[in-house]
Amino acid sequence: MALELVCPLEGCEATCSGETEDDILAQAEAHAADAHPDLTLDDDTVETLKAGIEEV
Repeated sequence: MALELVCPLEGCEATCSGETEDDILAQAEAHAADAHPDLTLDDDTVETLKAGIEEV
């Protein structure tokens, strides 16, 4: 099962793809550090990211 997450921030078209939720979240964390350094990955933000993960 392939999973995908499109960055939820307006104007950002980045996509994370992987086989597990952990793969996606690791990629999302790296993307946030690089492209959105002011973003804090607190529990609420992580839950928002998890909710955006879809099967493709």
